[in-house]
Amino acid sequence: MLARAYRVTDRLDAMNRQFSDEKRRRLRRLDQMSERYLEWLMVEHYQFSKRNPAFLAAAAEATRGFEDPAVAIELDRNFNEERTHAAMYREALRAIGTDVMRRVEFPPTTEFLNQVAQLSSGPPARTLGAMYATETAAIFEHQVFWEISREVVARRVLRWEDTALKAFHDLHLDGVEQSHKDGLSELVERAAARRRGEVAQGAIEAVEAMERWWNQLLGRLR
Repeated sequence: MLARAYRVTDRLDAMNRQFSDEKRRRLRRLDQMSERYLEWLMVEHYQFSKRNPAFLAAAAEATRGFEDPAVAIELDRNFNEERTHAAMYREALRAIGTDVMRRVEFPPTTEFLNQVAQLSSGPPARTLGAMYATETAAIFEHQVFWEISREVVARRVLRWEDTALKAFHDLHLDGVEQSHKDGLSELVERAAARRRGEVAQGAIEAVEAMERWWNQLLGRLR
């Protein structure tokens, strides 16, 4: 039997899975965490949602002159799909009693968003790798925040099935984020045939930035 061809995305997925599985373990007992802390996590996650369209637009622009024109086309598609989602998230949070406008800045989140902004506007192959890593992690994040949101809603004695917040996370888990990951996957493979080191570097830097940010978010639990 012939061995399956090596895919760089398999390695990148394994790296992302290692990062996300460790964070899942640290979040497995939501019932032991305060409502205030869980709400704070949701508000910090909203900050990424708010900035994400700008990251995708910048990445599309950074890759527009790339040797594979399909990369910018796919990133443009992702941008157009995500451009209104932050407003949906904000209103869904407001509907359960959480006002993101009352947030106090958390410097590690600002630092993280600045790092993603830099990765979104770098050399094309590195930008592609970074965007693939963040889109892959978005699946994990929506799964985690689906659970966090349900816990907060239950504590506020609201009906989970009827919330716009559940609908928001369901929208992303029912295909949006997976389609973004899948759409970039083959483009990563094509780029990696010539620029594997650059693509991998972008993905590694993105995962390292996410790792630092999540460790600081979870560090507040203490």
